[in-house]
Amino acid sequence: MKKSNEKNNQIISYLTLRKLIGIIGVGLPIILPIVLLVNGNNILIQDSISAYYATEARDFFVGFLFVLGFFLLTYTGYSDENKPEKINDNVIANIGAIFAICVAIFPTTSQSETIQIVHLLSAVALFSVFAYFSLVIFKKTNPAIKPTEMKLKRNKVYTICGIIIIVFVLLAGISFKFLSDETRATTNIIFWCEVIALIAFGVSWLTKGETFLEDKS
Repeated sequence: MKKSNEKNNQIISYLTLRKLIGIIGVGLPIILPIVLLVNGNNILIQDSISAYYATEARDFFVGFLFVLGFFLLTYTGYSDENKPEKINDNVIANIGAIFAICVAIFPTTSQSETIQIVHLLSAVALFSVFAYFSLVIFKKTNPAIKPTEMKLKRNKVYTICGIIIIVFVLLAGISFKFLSDETRATTNIIFWCEVIALIAFGVSWLTKGETFLEDKS
């Protein structure tokens, strides 16, 4: 009985961790403008999520990224003891944690071009990790166990979220080639692309935590 309880507690903690990571993804683009509103800043929507580093919301932006990094470092995903992988779910999560922290400590608002480049590459890499979780890691199943109906439905959500992340990150990048600086600034296209990608990331993790489409006992 004791071992069973320990296993149940572990499962609950994994589900909770996934939910918390999902909440960060959905909550970050919502909380940052609210912080500016509370502080009397009239420009609630910045050029990008990273641009909030230069505002009163800086501590929240950096704090959320460090918390996300910590959660990813503690995340342990699926592993098959019969088929050990050199690059397993845990390694991918750790890589994501490093990129999240790099996005926080190398701000895009820096005067250094090198720091700006590191920030940009880290941000793209972090979103790539998000997409990989949705399209690959979350869809893994134990081949010895038939997937439940809810699992199959969750897999569809993961696929949709992963595609959304990729599409809107690409749109943000394409906008630099086809839109002028003024157009990007007036439309806040980078901000909205990042918001949609972050919400897709958050929904994917919330679904993995079975906030939605939970398996029935």
